[in-house]
Amino acid sequence: MRGLLMSVSVNRVWRQLPDETRVAACKLIWAESTGASKQVLIASLAKAKKLREVFVRKSPVDRLVNWTATTMTLPDPIVEEMLKKHLLHEHRAVIIRFLELLQIPHAEGMIEESFDYTTLTNDRVQEAARSLLASADRMGAELYLKYLVLQGGPWEGIEEILPTGE
Repeated sequence: MRGLLMSVSVNRVWRQLPDETRVAACKLIWAESTGASKQVLIASLAKAKKLREVFVRKSPVDRLVNWTATTMTLPDPIVEEMLKKHLLHEHRAVIIRFLELLQIPHAEGMIEESFDYTTLTNDRVQEAARSLLASADRMGAELYLKYLVLQGGPWEGIEEILPTGE
């Protein structure tokens, strides 16, 4: 067990990412957000930066991306969504490899809804996680495994094997 070590949190994971990774994730969320999700993003960024919403709404996308990437206090659901989009866009092969190691049915890295998570044992999940950490995309593997820990359930045991030197 990790004991006294800090547990994984979505904002801690976000803060630990290299600047270029946060910028890439922010580009994706600003490019793909529409309607209500975009309004929530604008309102959250305005609040975090202590700006008026109308100013944020009228700002160029490059400025929004940079502000978002440097904001370390966004609401957890927004940060989690940015991490998810980044993982699916940049590290889909890592996700697919992990799911295949566990023989989890999926469509391009998205787990099929009918999958029964109770079939996963902590030992199998940790073994697959160790194998993933030994892969060529070490950064993508660590980020994906941290993301899974945030989801809880059968993934919680992964935290015990994550590298602690961060």
